[in-house]
Amino acid sequence: MTNLLTKQAQVQVRRRSKLYRAIVLANAGAIMLSIGAYAQGVEIDAPSAELFEEVFIIGSQEDLQSLAGSATLIDSEAIEKFDATDINDLVSQAPGVYVRYEDGYGLRPNIGIRGVTSDRSQKITIMEDGILISPSPYSAPAAYYFPNVNRMHTLELAKGPAAIKYGPHTIGGAVNMVTRPVPNEAKGQFDATFGNDNFQKYRLFYGDVLTNKNEASDEGQLAYWVDALHYSADGFKELDNGEDTGFERNDLNVKVQWRSAQDARYKQSLALKLGYADEDSDETYLGLSDEDFALNPNRRYLATQLDHFVSDHSQVHVLHSVDFGDNLSVFTRAYYQRFNRSWNRFNGFFSMEGQCPEADDPGCLAIQDILRLDNPFPDQMALLRGEIDSNGNASSIFDITNNDREYGSQGVEVNVNYSIDGTVISHQIEVGLRLHHDFVDRHHKVKGYRMVASELVFDGQDDRGPKDLNRAETDALALFLNDEITWSDWTLNLGLRYENIEGSFDDQLVAIDSDTEERYRERSQSVVTPGLGLHYQWSDNLGLLAGIYQGFSPAGPSSSKDIDPEKAINYEYGLRYQRDTFNFSLIGFFSDYSNLIGRCRASDSGCAVGDEFNGGEIEVSGVELTASKSWALSNELTLPVSLVYTFTESSFQENFDSGFSQWGQVRAGDELPYLPENQLRLQVGLAKGDTWSVDAVVKYTDTMREIPGQGSLESGTFTPSYTLYDLSASWQINERLKLRLIGENLGDKQVIVSRRPFGARPNQPLSVKAGVQYNF
Repeated sequence: MTNLLTKQAQVQVRRRSKLYRAIVLANAGAIMLSIGAYAQGVEIDAPSAELFEEVFIIGSQEDLQSLAGSATLIDSEAIEKFDATDINDLVSQAPGVYVRYEDGYGLRPNIGIRGVTSDRSQKITIMEDGILISPSPYSAPAAYYFPNVNRMHTLELAKGPAAIKYGPHTIGGAVNMVTRPVPNEAKGQFDATFGNDNFQKYRLFYGDVLTNKNEASDEGQLAYWVDALHYSADGFKELDNGEDTGFERNDLNVKVQWRSAQDARYKQSLALKLGYADEDSDETYLGLSDEDFALNPNRRYLATQLDHFVSDHSQVHVLHSVDFGDNLSVFTRAYYQRFNRSWNRFNGFFSMEGQCPEADDPGCLAIQDILRLDNPFPDQMALLRGEIDSNGNASSIFDITNNDREYGSQGVEVNVNYSIDGTVISHQIEVGLRLHHDFVDRHHKVKGYRMVASELVFDGQDDRGPKDLNRAETDALALFLNDEITWSDWTLNLGLRYENIEGSFDDQLVAIDSDTEERYRERSQSVVTPGLGLHYQWSDNLGLLAGIYQGFSPAGPSSSKDIDPEKAINYEYGLRYQRDTFNFSLIGFFSDYSNLIGRCRASDSGCAVGDEFNGGEIEVSGVELTASKSWALSNELTLPVSLVYTFTESSFQENFDSGFSQWGQVRAGDELPYLPENQLRLQVGLAKGDTWSVDAVVKYTDTMREIPGQGSLESGTFTPSYTLYDLSASWQINERLKLRLIGENLGDKQVIVSRRPFGARPNQPLSVKAGVQYNF
C-alpha cells in the first residue's frame, strides 16, 4: 500500500512540474508576440476589441460568411420556432451532423460530426458559454449529461480548421451552447407548453438591472437574470404492467454580471453563473426483438420494470473580460462542475456459477443474441416478457445493476486577443491556455431478481460484489495559438494546438496487495496539432475556402498502453455565396484516420467499461450543402425556404478481428456503423410580418449499418431509411402574448432507429404540443 501511495505522489509531482513549466512558456510566448508586433513598426490605431457578454466561438451570421472554416449558427428564433427540448432536432439543422436516436426525447443524445462515432457524443467537444460541459471530457467523455437546450439563446457548431481551438476532441468538431445575455432593463418571460403523453413544459425567465440603470453612469452597472425550467412526460413506451415510462427534468440557473463604467480606463465585465439541474426518469437500455417491434414498437418488456435513472448536475462558472486598449483584450473563464448519476437497470441474466459450462448458456451471451431474429433462446425471451417464472437455474435470474457514478471537472482558461492593423496586412492573434482536471468514480452494484407472476422479486442474495469499483482522473494542459491574417480579399487562419494529458486509473477490485501495475495505471499523452484555413473573397457575393488540419481525440486513462490516440488529417474545401436573401454553401470534407478508437460502454459485451480498442486506418469523406432564400410575396407576406443536405461515405482500410463488440470481424472496405449515406432537411415557411408564421419541415435519413460491412444489407444489421414531417404555427396576439402549435412526426411513422444499447428502439410517434408565451 505504501509503495502504491508513493507512486501516486510521484506522479502528481511530475504532473505539477510539467504544468508549471508549460504556464511559464505560454506567458513568455504571449509576451514575445506583443514585443514582435511593436518591433515591426506596425501602426496600431484600430479601435479596441468590443467586449462581449457571452462566449461565442463563431459570433454572428456576418462573421460566418468570411470564416476560414465551416460552421453553423442556430439562433434563438430557430430554437423557439419548434420550442425545442431535444438537441437532436436542433443539430439536424446543420450539415455534416449525425444523430442516433435512443429514448425519443433526447435525454442522452448520440451526436457525431463528419464521421466520428455518435455514441454518447463522446468524440465531439461540448461547451456551454465556451466552457467544457461534458461531465468528464478527458477521463470518461461519454456525455451522460447534456445541457437542456430549451434554455439556450444560440447554438454554434464549428468544424474543420475552425474547431482546432476547441479541444480535446477536434476531429469532428465542437458544439457550443450560449445562454441568454443579461438584459439592460427589466424583462421577463413565461412559457407553458402541453402535449400528448402528458407532456408539460414550464419556463420562467426574469432579469433586471440592480444598480445604475443608466448605462452612461460612471459607477458601473450590476445586472442579473434567473432562468427556471421544468419539463416532463409520462412517456410513449408501454410497460406491460401499465406503469410509467416517462421522465421529469428541472433546471435552475442564475447569472449576475457587473460591467464597468463607460469611461473606465479599462473596460471590464465580470459574470457569475450558478446552475443546478436534475432528472428522474424510468429509462432503460433494453429495446425489443424485431418480431415484437413489428407488433408494437412502443412496447417495453416487464424485465425493465425496475429500470430507473436519477441524476443531478451543479455548476459554477466565472467569466471575466478586460479591454486594455491598444487592441489588447483578455478573457478568463473558471469553472467547477459536478455530476452524479445512478442508473438501476436490466443488464442480462446470471450464468451458472459465473461460468460458461455450455457454449449456449444464455448467461454467457450478449443480450443482443437473445433478441436475435431466429429466437434461439425462447425461454429467456419469455422471461423478458414476463410470460414464465424463473426456475432454479442461475440463467433465469435477472442481473439488475445500479450503475452509480460521480463525475467532476474544474479548470481555468485564459484567452489573450491582440490585433495588429497594418496598412496592407492585419493580424488577429489569439493565445489560449487551459488548465483542466476531471475524474469519474464508478461503483456498479449488482442484485439478482426472479420473475414471479410477472413481477421482479429480489432473490435475497446480498453478498454479490460490485461489478466495477474504480476511479479515473486526468490533468490536462491545453495551449493554442491562432493568427488570423487578412490582406486585401484574403484571410489566412494559422492555428497550432498543444495538449499535455496525464491520466491515471485505479481499479479497486484488484487486491490491494497485487502487482501495482494491475491496479494502478498511468497514461501520458502529448500532441501538437497544426491547422490552416484559407478564405478568398472572390467577389462581393462569392467566397472560396479551403483548409487542412490534424484532428485528435485522446485515449482514456484506463486504456492499455498499446492503444493509440485517435488521429486524423482532415481536409475541407468549398464555397459560400450570398446575395440579398439568398445564401448558399457547398463544402467537401475528407478525413484520413491513422487510428480510430472504439470505447467500451456498459452496454457492450465482452469488455470492461472504459476499455478501448484500436480500429486502425479509416477514411471518411462527404459533401455538405446548405441553401436558403426568402421571397417577399407582398409588403408583409414572406416565404422563407431552407435546405440542408449531407452525403457521406466511409471505409475501414485494414482487415482485423476486434474484441470490440460494435466492430467484430472487419474487412478493408467495410463501412462504419451508424453513418447514413444521405441526409436531407427541407423547411418551408409562410409569415406575415411579426403577426403569424407557419413552418413545415421534411427530414430524411438514409439506411444505416449497425455493424461494419459492405455490399448488400443483412436483415437485423441495419436501420431502414425514413422520412418525418413536422409543422409549427405561431400567432403573436399582441406585443406580450404569443400562441404556438407544434406537430412532430405528423405521419406517425415509427421505424427501428437503433438496436443499441440492447434491441430495437423506435423514434417518437406523433406528437402534438400547444403552448403560450407571455412577456412582461
